[in-house]
Amino acid sequence: MRVFWIGTYLSRRNDMRLCALALAGSLLAPSAAAEPLPADSGIVNVRDFGARGDGQSDDTAAILKAITAGGEDTGRAFWQDRIVYLPDGTYRVSDTLLKRYGDGRFGSGLILMGQSEAGTVIRLADRAPGFGDAAQPRAILFTSSKHLDGTPTSGGKDYEGKGEGNDAYMNSLEDLTVDTGQGNPGAIAIDYLANNIGAIRHVTLRAAPGSGLIGLSMTRKWPGPALIRDLTVHGFATGIAVAQTEYGLTFESIRLDGQTSAAIRNNDNSLAMHGVIINGPAPAIANIGPKGLVAVADGRIGNAVPFKNAGMMVLRNVALTGGRVMNGTLAGTRWTDKPPPAGMPRPLDTPPAPRVPPARWTSVALFGAVPDPVRDSTDAFRRAFASGAEVIYLPHGTYAISDSIVVPATVRRILGMHSTLKILAARQPGFSRTGGMLKITAGEAPVSIERLAFDNTNMGQQLAIEVAGRRDVVIKDVVAAGVGLLDRKPEGGRVFLEDVCCGRMQIAGPAPVFARQLDTEGAGARIINLGSPLWLLGLKTEGISTIVENHSGARTDIFGGLVYMVRTGPPVPAFSNDGGWLSACFAEESLRPGSHYEIYLADQGRNIAADGFPSRGLAHFVPDLSAGLADKTN
Repeated sequence: MRVFWIGTYLSRRNDMRLCALALAGSLLAPSAAAEPLPADSGIVNVRDFGARGDGQSDDTAAILKAITAGGEDTGRAFWQDRIVYLPDGTYRVSDTLLKRYGDGRFGSGLILMGQSEAGTVIRLADRAPGFGDAAQPRAILFTSSKHLDGTPTSGGKDYEGKGEGNDAYMNSLEDLTVDTGQGNPGAIAIDYLANNIGAIRHVTLRAAPGSGLIGLSMTRKWPGPALIRDLTVHGFATGIAVAQTEYGLTFESIRLDGQTSAAIRNNDNSLAMHGVIINGPAPAIANIGPKGLVAVADGRIGNAVPFKNAGMMVLRNVALTGGRVMNGTLAGTRWTDKPPPAGMPRPLDTPPAPRVPPARWTSVALFGAVPDPVRDSTDAFRRAFASGAEVIYLPHGTYAISDSIVVPATVRRILGMHSTLKILAARQPGFSRTGGMLKITAGEAPVSIERLAFDNTNMGQQLAIEVAGRRDVVIKDVVAAGVGLLDRKPEGGRVFLEDVCCGRMQIAGPAPVFARQLDTEGAGARIINLGSPLWLLGLKTEGISTIVENHSGARTDIFGGLVYMVRTGPPVPAFSNDGGWLSACFAEESLRPGSHYEIYLADQGRNIAADGFPSRGLAHFVPDLSAGLADKTN
């Protein structure tokens, strides 16, 4: 294997109901930095299981009990696990924290949320047994897959021994710090496996000198797609380690310092990265596998050796020590300068969730909504939404509606608590299948829809979210099952998507759309862009589809991701451009002959074939696919 090194050259309607939460139920997160999660929202509090968080007691058993209480196997309805909440404190542990079902099998849906990143600390005991040998590493936090199909060893995985698989849904870790303690050279802070939807957000990983092998490990079969955002890694031999050829990881706002072996090591996977800051003595990014794609935009690297490369790297505005800013591609040992595409939308950050006092929150349950999939809660939802509350939350469960719900201008946040919204079979006659289950029609302040699943599986066509009002809309940690995800009308406002799976979407109008970690699976056109600016960091597809149809002056920029047809089928282009501008950078996965695209771009009579791009096993690397304005440079 040839390896290339680059050096340094380089008004409320019902006030009583709005106040009911503050009077009758305590808030679990009183501090200003906390996410205020109501006690009646269906979360699991580790303190209720005996965890003390005093830095002295061993909280391992208590936290494991709380994780078990987070939910048993939900089968293919993988979006129904509960949040396990850790109030601020230092939780001393002596063994791995992981999720197993009652029968002992590895489970998915481990959702750990701290009160605050700095205040919630999970700390490994000093010189903990089992963490002292770097040759036999062991994790402090460990997420795993459930087992739905095939055998425990299908595809070469070791489900029974390692919790491996591609059913690692809903594994999320947020707002906490993991500390390896002293004298634990074999410790991995987080051994992370997630598929389709899952995120690590606002997490710090820290290791004392000589303690800590890997900060974030994602090397088991098969990591991704998942979002890693606002992660800080101090110390460790290796900061982030990734392996396998699928299914792609998305990183944003990542800070690493002090690693001694490598800050980021990638062996064959596809990494999409934006906003990376790295400093330390080791190589910053070691892309050591020949099938590895690392796409980095807007990075700052202070390491003497910024890159070690055996695969493909795409760099946009990556600043190195000495002042050089790199734009172009690195294919093995060959560097090619290429400015970023012109005329494309510049990424904007997702608007932060509004800080709303508890008295301005309300639960749909206070208005009669019942988490029962055969009882109609439509009117209860409408009363809650019309109450004047700014935050509407759904206590964990499955709720049924028979008609669409309009989101008024007063509502600024909808918190699903990983609940499900589904449609009754006896739907109201006027409920359009092309209209949204939730409709955004008016308002000025941004509205955020979070931790909610929309389910109409095997019940016919339906749309989840319709945006027809000119207000910003955030869609975060949302599952679209048996529904289209989004229809943004021409008059609609900006849309921000984070960690979203799995439906198709259509966007129109001049307001831009920004997506981070978008998994869209199935056949047909997955994204129809009718004239909008679209910036997408970390795309993942699965199925025989045209990923984007660009029309009417659309400007689509896809930076990083993994495209995966799975099987052979009718020939379709990966992208179609008709009077728009497109730029795309991705890797394609193919595990059997013929299960890959023949045409990457159909552009008004011009076809760009796949075989013109560098090989990646049975498929290809696509470092630069462009049409229209994307053909030009800044």
